[in-house]
Amino acid sequence: MKISTILSAALVAATAFTWQADAADYTIDVSLDTSPNHVRNRSFREFAEALNEKSDGRLELRIFDSASKYKGPMVATAVAQGAIDMAAPAHQHLSKFVPETGILLLPMFYGQEKDVIYNVVDGEVGQKLNKMIEDKLRVVVLGRPFDLGYGTVFSTDLRMTKPADLEEQIVRVPGGAATLERYKVFKANPTQIPWSDVPQALQTGAVSTIWATQESVASAQLWDAGIKYAFEDKQAFIEYVPILSQNAWSKLPEDLQQLMIDTWDEMVDDVRKVATKAQEDGRQTNADHGIETVDPDPADLAVMREKLMAAQPAIVDELGMDTDFINEVSAAVAAAEQ
Repeated sequence: MKISTILSAALVAATAFTWQADAADYTIDVSLDTSPNHVRNRSFREFAEALNEKSDGRLELRIFDSASKYKGPMVATAVAQGAIDMAAPAHQHLSKFVPETGILLLPMFYGQEKDVIYNVVDGEVGQKLNKMIEDKLRVVVLGRPFDLGYGTVFSTDLRMTKPADLEEQIVRVPGGAATLERYKVFKANPTQIPWSDVPQALQTGAVSTIWATQESVASAQLWDAGIKYAFEDKQAFIEYVPILSQNAWSKLPEDLQQLMIDTWDEMVDDVRKVATKAQEDGRQTNADHGIETVDPDPADLAVMREKLMAAQPAIVDELGMDTDFINEVSAAVAAAEQ
């Protein structure tokens, strides 16, 4: 084939791609603070592709990775103010606005199975929680939350085998007042550091212990930042909440609004399964790069759970959570456990 022919074909292909990209009647800009290969980012790209296909190219989601727009603690404010169209902050990043969004970080969820968690967040309690978020931030919660997974403690120099090993450790946490208070029960010293700043914090020695997940550590390749050990205590379960600014939402016609709602709901269950697989794969990848994971003795976890539950009323009071709502959550947990 002649070079001129190849160039002509390439020009046609490029023109077609440009036309398709420009053909979208509506665009939604999404800010994510995790890396492109993170499970949240991959899930959003699948969501974007599904929406573009189902809308016949009318709706395009543009994904901004690695906190190139906003860091995790700031993104909810950015969406509320309309500075960015959409994001999926973790519950803990919403708790400074709506304290009750920290429920999954409360002692009652320590070590809970995922089926119990899903029954709570997908049920009436979860619907009330979403309404609280919408009313407080004046945003739209698109639907059910999706998973990152259980939190795991990682360290550059401390091989932990029991919860008591966290005592006096300075631990990086992603945020959330409930998490901060929970670590105080561990007699640890939690410090909030945005995920995008964690590699530097580890490399400079600002912290040597972090709370994250197997998948997050693997996707960020934190073995390069010195992580050597992991402690799989599953003390809390992290989920992301899909939120849109009222400004962006109001610009969409009703059919595209409904398409976003329906498509999201159709995808959530599969995305949760993908997240579970991602954590399993992340643990193996971390092991392949020299990170040793310790699974604690269930008896040690039971002792810590008892200590945490004794502290829960004070934590709820300290965080200003609505006690009637927390009682509803407790009842929902008890019902789901049966």
